[in-house]
Amino acid sequence: MSTPILGIIEGFYGVPYSHDVRLEIFDAMAAWGWNSYVWAAKLEPRHRELWDQPFTPEELAQFAELSQRHEGVNFIIGLTPGSGATNEQVVTKLRPAIEAGATAVVLCFDDLPVLNAAADHQRIAHAVRDALHVPVWITPTHYAGLTSSPYLEALCTGLGEDIEVMWTGNYVVNDTISVEEAITRRDVTGGRAPLVWDNAPVNDALMHAHMHLGPLQGREHGLQNICSGFLWNPMVEPFASLPMLESAAAWWRGDDAMTAWNTAVDRDGWRLLAEATAYRGDLHWPGDSPTREWWEAVRDMPDMKDEVMPWVQAARSGARVALAALALLDADVSKLSQEDLGRLMRPLMEWQTHRIAPAFTFGREDLIPNMFTEIVKSFQKNFPETNVSKLIYYFERHIELDDDTHGPLALSMVEELCGDDPEKWADVLSVSQQALKHRLMLWNGILTHIKKPVLT
Repeated sequence: MSTPILGIIEGFYGVPYSHDVRLEIFDAMAAWGWNSYVWAAKLEPRHRELWDQPFTPEELAQFAELSQRHEGVNFIIGLTPGSGATNEQVVTKLRPAIEAGATAVVLCFDDLPVLNAAADHQRIAHAVRDALHVPVWITPTHYAGLTSSPYLEALCTGLGEDIEVMWTGNYVVNDTISVEEAITRRDVTGGRAPLVWDNAPVNDALMHAHMHLGPLQGREHGLQNICSGFLWNPMVEPFASLPMLESAAAWWRGDDAMTAWNTAVDRDGWRLLAEATAYRGDLHWPGDSPTREWWEAVRDMPDMKDEVMPWVQAARSGARVALAALALLDADVSKLSQEDLGRLMRPLMEWQTHRIAPAFTFGREDLIPNMFTEIVKSFQKNFPETNVSKLIYYFERHIELDDDTHGPLALSMVEELCGDDPEKWADVLSVSQQALKHRLMLWNGILTHIKKPVLT
């Protein structure tokens, strides 16, 4: 078997990494012995939405610096050619990136609505390989699962044997990937060893409220002998991704992933947050009944990198509630005054209220007036022959009430609940951000559905 492809594919939906962050990740990859970094973040404009627009001089300069960062760590350029893309368009777009130092191309045909485009995908892959003389990898539209499909069969029939075909596992996100599954995938793609795009520890889209700080688990030893390599898709939070990725590097070498993870989290100070954000059944789960000392340590957790502070603040808040509950359980309620009992109960009574209120305030009452105003502006323009006066009146009345009454009252509610408590205000910030992100995902999902072409 040729040298396995090992590394990171920055392929998530979310704010792409900065150049400085990518440089630091290259340093980590060099230490792990990994050899590939794929530039393919979905929201990089000239990766997907503006795929046919030339890379900027700044981007090409960054590609060059990344490609020269460490000998043996390759910079790979990813591109999602749009429907109707010609060979010339794709080659012309990619050539400057290759000249800047990219050593391979990933054609990302994942998450596309057209499922009968296998011939086009194969055509483009061959054109890029032959014109640019670099390895080409394909993320097919059918990138998950264990069964063939007309698209996958058409793509792989006649596809150059030197072109890698990527696979995420049986599902898009997998708790486990087995040797048997990889063999099945190899069989349905004409005997091609799968190049695994592993969506661990990624937390984009509907997962973004979660922090995946634990070790790599559920990947069977022996996959190293079946697959042509593994590329891990990190979280939107780059530095929080490193503990799992370091454990993945150990797993590929045949070492114990948990041992490597323990070393990483203790060295870099991630353990408490990792345990506080774990799911039942995770290898780093702190147990069903953590000690009072553990809760106190979480409550007193120091500040960490900005990217994880919402989770740090949420963990601190939860720890305060847990400690209040333990204090109440330990107390002899029959001997407490009403005042003392109220003091013990207050953290429990207030915890959820000040977290629910900002979701309502900033995710709805403070947001809707501006949103409705934009909708009203478009009504008559988009429906010139329809009488929408009553509907416009409804929206305008809604805007008036939210602006003048509901919004100010909701803001006053949040202020009353939080007072001068900086931790509560930190919770408000975290919850509000999450509420707005989910509101955005809702409307983006609706828009995507509206614009989705009819499959042929």
